[in-house]
Amino acid sequence: MFLINSIKVNQDKLFVSLEEKEKANNVNILDYLLSIGEPLKSEGNNFYRHEGHDSLVVNSRKNYFSWNSRNVSGNAVTYLMNVHNLSFQHAVKKINDDLGDNALFSYTKQEPTYPSEFNYDVKEVRTTENAFNYLVHDRKIDPDLVQALIRADLIKEDSYKNVVFKWKENGQLIGANLQGTREIPEDKRIHADRAYFKKVLPTTKEATNSGFTFTRGYPDKLYFYEAPIDLLSYLSLNRSKLENCRLISMDGLKHQTVFQTIKNTLKELKENGRELESITLCVDNDSAGKEFIDKLKQYNLQLKDGRNIPIEIDIPSMPKGQTKWDWNNELKFKMHESLKKNNEIDL
Repeated sequence: MFLINSIKVNQDKLFVSLEEKEKANNVNILDYLLSIGEPLKSEGNNFYRHEGHDSLVVNSRKNYFSWNSRNVSGNAVTYLMNVHNLSFQHAVKKINDDLGDNALFSYTKQEPTYPSEFNYDVKEVRTTENAFNYLVHDRKIDPDLVQALIRADLIKEDSYKNVVFKWKENGQLIGANLQGTREIPEDKRIHADRAYFKKVLPTTKEATNSGFTFTRGYPDKLYFYEAPIDLLSYLSLNRSKLENCRLISMDGLKHQTVFQTIKNTLKELKENGRELESITLCVDNDSAGKEFIDKLKQYNLQLKDGRNIPIEIDIPSMPKGQTKWDWNNELKFKMHESLKKNNEIDL
């Protein structure tokens, strides 16, 4: 017992230099882990899963791992600390010793590549039953709205029962994203907080900052959302109030999607003798959403005639005890409250 305690004290006092820390923290995690024999199996799309820990996934493109069942993520140093119970100092030393003078393991961020043309390699099926049931019954989207978008060829279903959200510009298909309708078991998730499959299909450089869009009338007012489900939820709640508007899903928090949409919409409005009236950010009520809002508000969105475009904010109110609330949470909450009220009246 005394010997074990002594070793632990010595480990804590192990000195590592700034250069050693920098080298270890910036190592290419996938190359390094494979070089030391970690049992990682490719799952495609830059993801590798640990054969001994189902919920541990390495993202080679972003150079980090996530261990969902233990709520841990990080670089190669953090991996050794959590998977092999090494101290920070010993993890740094081990990586440096393993690498030696080899510089091939340093991580270089990959520049994005784009296809010259959008390839819609989705196998659509005739039925939209699973897509409809998921959106209407699970997500509580307005059924008439879903049916209208299906008829407009903006929502379809693929052979894996995913909802397909089509991106269209001037009637032309320029992109799409997929939303799973079946919940992924926790130990199989690539992202701990992502219960359903999601995928954005690769598209051209010009279209990559576009997204699933709904336009009503002239798009004098622009509304931005983090996902198609949020867009449809907001539309379900405010359908009677929205006119002359364009609703855009950013598939995340993308400043470039906002700027590109503004640029394209200004050109479209000018051709029709109209002006852009406002921009509304309808992102999630969480720390990331608020940071996105703060950064965008720092920009001076001024037109050539000197007129400023006002940036408005419409995020759902956060219920007590929650740390994140989006527009689909709000829609389901409002539907639940309405159903409860009607049941009380019936009684």
